[in-house]
Amino acid sequence: MTTRRAPGLDIRAFPSDLALLLGLLAATVLTGDLFFSLWLATLEAPMDCPIGQFTHCPRDALAVFTGTCKHLMVVLVPGLTAYQFVAWRRIQRSTPLTEAPFSAGTEAIRRLVQEAGLWREPTVMVDPALRAGAYVTGRIGGLPRLMLGPELLALSGKDAASRRIFEAVVRHELAHLHGTDLQSYAVMTALRWSNLYAGLFTTFTWTLQPDELGGAPTLVRILLVVLLGELIARAYLRFREHHADLHAGLADREGLVAALRAAHSGTAVKLRSWLRHHPMGSERLDVLEVPGRILASSPGVVFLGATTAGVLLATFQDMLMRFYGPRDKLFTPFLCGMLVGMGLTVFLAFTLWRHHWYAGTTTVVRTVSTAVLAAAGIVVGTWVAVYTRGSGEGISGFPLAPSALAALVGGMLLLCGWLTLLGSLWYRVDPYAERIPRFLRAAVPAACVVGGWLFVVLWTWAVALRGVLLSCSGPEFTCLSPAPERDVAASVVRIFGPGPVMTTVVLVAWGVPLVLWSRHRLGPSAKARADLRE
Repeated sequence: MTTRRAPGLDIRAFPSDLALLLGLLAATVLTGDLFFSLWLATLEAPMDCPIGQFTHCPRDALAVFTGTCKHLMVVLVPGLTAYQFVAWRRIQRSTPLTEAPFSAGTEAIRRLVQEAGLWREPTVMVDPALRAGAYVTGRIGGLPRLMLGPELLALSGKDAASRRIFEAVVRHELAHLHGTDLQSYAVMTALRWSNLYAGLFTTFTWTLQPDELGGAPTLVRILLVVLLGELIARAYLRFREHHADLHAGLADREGLVAALRAAHSGTAVKLRSWLRHHPMGSERLDVLEVPGRILASSPGVVFLGATTAGVLLATFQDMLMRFYGPRDKLFTPFLCGMLVGMGLTVFLAFTLWRHHWYAGTTTVVRTVSTAVLAAAGIVVGTWVAVYTRGSGEGISGFPLAPSALAALVGGMLLLCGWLTLLGSLWYRVDPYAERIPRFLRAAVPAACVVGGWLFVVLWTWAVALRGVLLSCSGPEFTCLSPAPERDVAASVVRIFGPGPVMTTVVLVAWGVPLVLWSRHRLGPSAKARADLRE
């Protein structure tokens, strides 16, 4: 039995993909904004030189702090302002439905709003620019607005099939007003605008001093980080539509299917769908027919999450080295690896577990491809991240040495395989996701411990190897070892080898699967027992 044949699967038992993507976007945009602000503030701050010293002087700390706050306001406030202005502009060009000549539509919408059971009923307005479209909007702290096009409202006065399509579209838009969808959308939009504005602002600053700011490679990195945030935002918007479809389909799935087929009669290139704000009609129909499909993992989302983790690793490393310097060579990679590693591990865990409950199994190919995509994304992210300090004071990218890459890929394979094992052990007794909170209470802390420790080891290895390789890369440097990769690997093994921490991680890695395996004594859930009887 697979969950594709299990209509009783509760897809709400798992953390929403919208929450995961919004977290990715916030981490990418806020970290990038903070780094750009700190970078520009450091360039502007005056030198704080002791008497008699004229070289290697630090920047004035107070000026760096105030400058960072100033630049953060410069890149964050326009995002909030842009969202508020766009919402205000849309409301201004629209007229209330009560003043429009659509009496049949007025009665139908009033009935649909009452059926939706919203805690804050929207103000319905007619936007002539929409034609046959519809959307919901609202200023932060204000009442929500349901905006409808005149051609769509005209359907309410036609035949039964047209009225059914009209009601399906309205139900879809009202679904966006359930829970915190509109508030989350406002946060996403503000972050998205801030991401674009920060990229433009930083690019303009780069044009003033291109050679002093790293030349063309720095500009390319700035643009790629902005593109990363935009791709995450568009993925969020696509999944948001799927969730609204599923909620609206509870009342009239056939009507929504008819509306989608009427609106999306053509086809689109699959690659282009990755860049769309809305999913293709065929994708929306697939999710409506098999709701559990929304739990299926997407290779593109896995790569975006891993790339974000790579950007965070390099960016945090750079920023921490500004405060701690190269004195303690273990603290900064330890802290970066632990924080980013726990976040990426939880992201990969939910991706694999959600897919396992959708498909009923996780194949070896799926596990290996997820691990390889995660490793590739981490490497790409560390090279895409904008950095301003060389090795010894920071890191400029994951080393491309065979030993480091093999360790990263091997670590990702072990981690993804272990996470898949946890999900498969619990799926045996809970195929309908009725006991997921009990599973998450045991599996998520264990994943944080194992994944955090793994990334501490891998990132410390990468930082140390990068520094050694740079010291051996030119004639003006002295290479202290004939086999630097081997010596760095041996050093990392000595640091993170057998000991209390290693023993704890191994016990967690072995103990939690054994505990989950022993839970088969609980027997299958109620829905699973009923399914077996049938």
